[in-house]
Amino acid sequence: MLTSTQQHFKRSAAAFFLCSLLGFVAPMQSARAERPAYDLGEPVIALVPIIKQHEKALKLDAAQQEQFAQWLKTAPAKRQAAEDKLANTRLQLRAALLDGMGDTPERQALIEDIGKQEAALVAMRAGCVDRMRTLLNPEQFTEVVALYKASLHKTHATQSAAR
Repeated sequence: MLTSTQQHFKRSAAAFFLCSLLGFVAPMQSARAERPAYDLGEPVIALVPIIKQHEKALKLDAAQQEQFAQWLKTAPAKRQAAEDKLANTRLQLRAALLDGMGDTPERQALIEDIGKQEAALVAMRAGCVDRMRTLLNPEQFTEVVALYKASLHKTHATQSAAR
């Protein structure tokens, strides 16, 4: 078990290392012509809106339509609740930082909680993909993936033009 002083030293050393690393990486990052085609505010993946938008073109049979409707009755509400909880935890951390919270165990606990909640949301999205893969036949799923990729290209092209 580390003493308080040892824990502080460990965190300080890690922060120094990261800041030093950023000093080397940041210039290299800014030298790149383009940023990654991903905005941290967007979900890692979101196939359900594509399926909803193209449900008729995908020619879902009656069983698929029923399963998809059942999924829509529960999954989005669960995801939204998890997103709301994460947003509230982030706001709690923001307020604490603005109120002067230093490097304390409470702050570290909030940061770790945010990480766990983020991981849970990514896992929910991955689970949704798994569910849609089993709901759709292989041809339908391939079409959904192609439509999703096309939507990403349009979105990122628009964002790049705005930068």
